[in-house]
This record gives sequence, structure tokens and C-alpha cells, in this order.
Amino acid sequence: MSRPGQQHQIPSSPRPLYGVFYPLLGAALATVLLAGLVGGALSGWLGGHGWAWPPPRLLPSTIIGWATHLSDPAAGWPTDPRPGPAVLTYGSVLVVLAAELALWTRVFAWRNRIYQRRAELRSGLADRHAVQERLGARAVTKDAPRLRPSLANFLDISADDAGALFARWPGTCEGIYGSHEDSKLVVAPVRMGKTARQAVSDVLRAPGALVATSTRFDLIELTIMERAKRGLVWVFDPENRVPWPEKLRWDPIRGCEDFDVALRRAVAICSARPLEDTKNGGYFSGKSEGVLAAMLHAAALSGSDLSILWLWTTSQSYRPAQILETDERAAPAIADGLRNLLDSLKSTSDTSGAGGIYSTLELLLRPLTSPTIMRALTPQPGDRQFDIDAFIRSGHDTLYMVSRGRKNSAAPMVNALMVEVLHRADILSQHPTAEQLNAPAYGDLRLDPPLRIVMDEAANITPVDDLSARLADSGGRGIQLYVYVQNFSQLRQRWGFEEATEIWDCASIKLVLGGLSNSKDLLALSDLLPERIVDQASVSTGTAVRDQVTVSPWRQRALTIDEIRELGDGEGLLFYRNLRAAKVDLPGWWETPDLADLVAQSRNEARKLLAASQTGLAADLQTPADDD
Repeated sequence: MSRPGQQHQIPSSPRPLYGVFYPLLGAALATVLLAGLVGGALSGWLGGHGWAWPPPRLLPSTIIGWATHLSDPAAGWPTDPRPGPAVLTYGSVLVVLAAELALWTRVFAWRNRIYQRRAELRSGLADRHAVQERLGARAVTKDAPRLRPSLANFLDISADDAGALFARWPGTCEGIYGSHEDSKLVVAPVRMGKTARQAVSDVLRAPGALVATSTRFDLIELTIMERAKRGLVWVFDPENRVPWPEKLRWDPIRGCEDFDVALRRAVAICSARPLEDTKNGGYFSGKSEGVLAAMLHAAALSGSDLSILWLWTTSQSYRPAQILETDERAAPAIADGLRNLLDSLKSTSDTSGAGGIYSTLELLLRPLTSPTIMRALTPQPGDRQFDIDAFIRSGHDTLYMVSRGRKNSAAPMVNALMVEVLHRADILSQHPTAEQLNAPAYGDLRLDPPLRIVMDEAANITPVDDLSARLADSGGRGIQLYVYVQNFSQLRQRWGFEEATEIWDCASIKLVLGGLSNSKDLLALSDLLPERIVDQASVSTGTAVRDQVTVSPWRQRALTIDEIRELGDGEGLLFYRNLRAAKVDLPGWWETPDLADLVAQSRNEARKLLAASQTGLAADLQTPADDD
């Protein structure tokens, strides 16, 4: 009769100290003894006496004789040929000892690799060697001339210039780096440290121009003054959520004289509104893109500002159709389509869905009724002009975008600017400068230094359309996309199930932090991991006086759903391309010496600047009321 015991790994008994010390001591003595004998024999050969190797029966007397004649080993040698002079003898011994140590090092390294491979098989996760081989400092510097052609002529390229540090191997200071063509997806629930442990580092370590989004002031405060030392800093905050004294004003209508620009911005605006609570929301959103593009096009051609869009939408005006019909610069056939839609809306039987389309547009454009938001979208004479191309080419400027990303927020306009930056970066990456054309060609055309885009709260602020395609393609163009979301449900809700799956698949680096609570998502993550070998004990009770314990190996997933959910602060589960998953450390900025000083200095300088300008900003710090 047998009863299975609880599944657990049987702890091994600790090995006694003497069981380790004496073998090591014996090995060390044997190594030194062999080095002495071989070195002595070699010195005799080098000194012209011949190979001075004593007969086996005289080995004890040779050792004793040498010990009693340390200053002249040849005098203690029991027979000819004898070693050379003392200097030559001890020099030969040191050479042989160094060769032995090198050999032992290789042997231990080989055994360590075998041990690590066995440990990897038992744990199911990637070991330190495998991760460093793909994501270590040496791995990223190897590809630096191809990914950063401007560094090709440098003999010593640092890992920070060649790659992007995002984690460390547990218990060590060894950095884990992504290359400049890797995209990153971070899935981190609320309050699990995605800003402090990832976003701050991503912003401060960006080698070139940077775009960063946020819902709060914390990321800006911790990084803005350091980024300001490198180049111009812009803050686009249509809702006036952060107390920065100088804000960027950007007009979404500017440039929409070109219908392609109008259509691109219309798609970006429509994709940034959650429409799942509207009947046939996906259908009406798609139709709304065309109508909004036509209105943007008409507003640009007529020289109107953004406020006219709200008037045209709520009144269901024919005015944009009339502008498009009479202006010879208008794109062909756009006016007819808009007029037909309006005619259908005015008819007693609307079969085109025009009513739903205009209702959707009202939801999208309602933030334009906020005076605060309209001020941010209406540049004034004397304002600094934001040149997107110059920003990307600068290689050091910074653009922060801020929105709460909820109902009636300015997220659609923030997303429109984000999409415009992405579009121009994509174009410029394939149009090299004269300097790049005159430089040696080391790889494909790309932005160098790369443009880094840190999309914190991406699902709420910048839900870029076709994000999966951009993740897959942008790395080869020198555009680094780092996307942050709170959970997988947020991905699916915003982009849909299929697109969310593709976003996960297309991100090169995937980091999952603890705190997820959806059991299906946790199970899916666990199923992605290979199996590990654990020991199962069973106790058999028979006629014998003592029970018999049997330990047998069995397999289970490398991490259970509970272990994934319970990942601690500063821990993350890393998935990288075809590498086995690994548990890594994600140190906060305060735990990273090179960042701690920069962040502390940036925060102190930012607060001093805000304190100095607080009086003048008092009237401007009134934010629009929440309307949820």
C-alpha cells in the first residue's frame, strides 16, 4: 500500500565544510607540485643541462631537497640533469603555473556551462549565460556599426551607446540590453512601478530625439531638466494637467490642405476614442474618419480654425461640402461624398447611417468645447513653431505629451500629433542627409541616432492604429517604440483581439510585471513557458519498520499562474524573440547609481523653476472640469 506525498522538491543535505575544503586543498597542492616539477625540468632544458625530470622513486627526495635549498634548487636535486639557475627555475615554475591556471579556468568554465544547461532544463527558464549571449553588453556592441553607422569608426563603443539597458540579471550588476532595432511592450498593472523602473530609464537613456507620453507630471519632473541639457524640450499638454510654464501649441488643421494629411489625422483622431459603448461603434468610427477628413480638408482650405469643426458637426452643415466644391485645390470626389451623406441625413429615411456617423463625430470633437483645450490647439503669433522634421533630425530634442486619456479628454488630438511624428520619422528614415550619404554605408537606411518613443498609457493616450505593423517595421528604420499598457484586457479593448495578439507577437522585448489578476491571461503566459523538472516524493508503507520514501522527477510549467501573479517588486518576466523566458531584475532609478543623481538633480531644478514662475502661472493652472 502506498500513499503519494505532497508534491515538493526534496531538499538536499548541506555538504560538510571539510567535504569541500580538503579536496580543494589537495587539488591546489597537486597543481603547485606539478608546476614545480615541470618548471624545474624545463629550466634544466633551457639552461642546457637537459630535461631535469627526476625518476619516480626519487620524487620524495627531490621535493625534500628543493624545500631545504630554496635559494638554489639545483643543489637539492638528487641526480643529474639538474635545473638551471634559481631565477630561471622559478620563472619557469611561474610560467607553468599560469598555464595550469588557464587550463583549470577553461575546465571550470566548461563544467559551469554544463551545470547551467542542466539547471536551465530543471528550472525551465533561460539561464544567465543564454541571456547574456543574446542580450548582454558584448552582444549589443557587436551590432553597433550596423545599427548606429555614426559609431562605426569608434574603436571602443559603450553598451549604453550601442543598446538600451532595461534590466539586470538577478543578483548581479550585469546589464540586459535591447538593440536599437528592438521594440518593447511592458505589461504592468497600476502601482507596480512601470514609470520608476522602466519609463524613467527609457527617457534618460534615449540616445537621440525622444517622444514620451504620460498622464501625470511625475515622469516629466524626473527627467525634463536633464533632457533640457541635451536639446530643446517641448510639452504638449492640451488639458493643462501639468504645471510647466511653457506649453506647445499645435494646430491639427495646419497642413490639411493636402487631403492625405487630413485623412491621416482624421484616422488618428477617430482611433483615440473608445467607441465600444456605441452601437456599431466600429462601423461608425470607420465612416467618421472619411467625414472628419473632409471637414479638416475644408477647414484648411478656407483658413478656418479648429473650432469650426464642432459647429459644422453639431449643425450638420453643408458648408464644408460647398468649400470643397468651389476650391480648385480640393481633392476630387470628396465634396460629392460628403454632400450625399448630408442629403441622406436630411431625408426622412436615413439608410446610410449618417445619423450615427455624426453622433460619433460629436463624441470625438466634444473636447473642442473646452477653452483650455482650444487654446492649446490654436497657436498665436510669437509662439515657438514646432517643426516635426527639425525635431526628428535634431538627435537630442524632447517632446512630452500629456493627457488623462479618458472621456472628453484631448487624447484624440495628442494621438494625431503622435501619428504625425511617426509618419514623418518613417519618411525621414528613408531620406538620408548629405552627411549620411557621404559616410560609409554600414547598413540599411535608418535614423541615427534613433528616435525613441515611450508610449506610457498607450491604450488611453496614444492608441496608434496599426500598432502591430509599426512595432514590426519601425526598428529597421531607427524608430524605437516602447509601449506600456496596464494589462492584456486593455490591449484587447482598445485594439481588438486579433490586433492585440499581433501587438504581443510583434514586440521584440516583452516584459510582464507582477500583479495581473486575469486567470486566463496568467494561464496563457504560463503555457508560453517550457516545462521544468521537479521532484515528487511518495511514501510507501509496508511490513518494514521504516517507511520508504521514493523521489521521482516529473514535469510542470516553469512558472505557475500564482508565481507569475506574485512576481515581486523589481522583478519581471522577460520574453525575447525565440529565447527562453527569464526572470530578471528591474531596478528603480533610485537603485541605479548613474540615474539617481540625474533624477534628483532634474527634480530639484524643475521644482525651483516652477516655484520661480508660480505667481505668473496661477491664472493658467485651472484645468478643465472632468466630465465622466
